[in-house]
Amino acid sequence: MQWRWLQDHVRKPKDSLYAQRVLERYRMGMKARGAIRGVQVIVGDDSCPICRQYAGAVYHPDDAPIIPITGCTQQGGCRCAYRAVMDYEEAENPR
Repeated sequence: MQWRWLQDHVRKPKDSLYAQRVLERYRMGMKARGAIRGVQVIVGDDSCPICRQYAGAVYHPDDAPIIPITGCTQQGGCRCAYRAVMDYEEAENPR
């Protein structure tokens, strides 16, 4: 499930500092013993194949692919985004 604001966020190209800013916030949340389990790369409906290969997996912020993703072929720039994955999500959405 994607929230509307997140769908809108995926439509905008990301700058070179996006990953640094966002992943640091998630790291701090994890260190503070928050409910963040990791991050996912969220792609848009028209994202390139290179970006799509990273979607769905849960990464520790230290191991997450850097956005903008190297080799992205999306016209106008990489529009992928990070989304926090919470501890309680697995219980709500078992695979």
